Amino acid sequence: MYEDIAVDFNFSEFINEFSDFFMRHYFMVGAWFVVLVLLIVTQFKLLMARIPKATTNNAVALVNHEDGIFVDIRNADTFSKGHISNAINVTAADIKGGRIARIESRRDKPVILVGKDKFDSECFNSARFLKKKGFTKVFILDGGITEWSNANMPLSYK
Repeated sequence: MYEDIAVDFNFSEFINEFSDFFMRHYFMVGAWFVVLVLLIVTQFKLLMARIPKATTNNAVALVNHEDGIFVDIRNADTFSKGHISNAINVTAADIKGGRIARIESRRDKPVILVGKDKFDSECFNSARFLKKKGFTKVFILDGGITEWSNANMPLSYK
């Protein structure tokens, strides 16, 4: 069936075509290169930050047994539409701006940051900032409020 198909691959011709393509589309190739570099840098930062993620069950255990707190970093509007009971709403902008007086006394207790979902980069940035400010037990709720809700965990609307 495949005997009639001849594969005639010439590596030097491929390189010439690649260089021609690059010369004709240098802006697009450059943009893709920048995106690739940014992805690599982001992944490197994630690896080097060593900020642990807590599953819903682990987070509950940290709060119940180690006197931890949930810090919801979403804005006040989304916080009021449903949040974890007893969570403190300190937005990512407040954390980045150093306005963390409401959680300052919890430097040596578990602080579990809650974002909107597992792709919430604000959680990662907020966790890095809190680590730099001396918080010793910072966690990110794996999957954020979306995973919390999907796990049928209770939400408060107060």
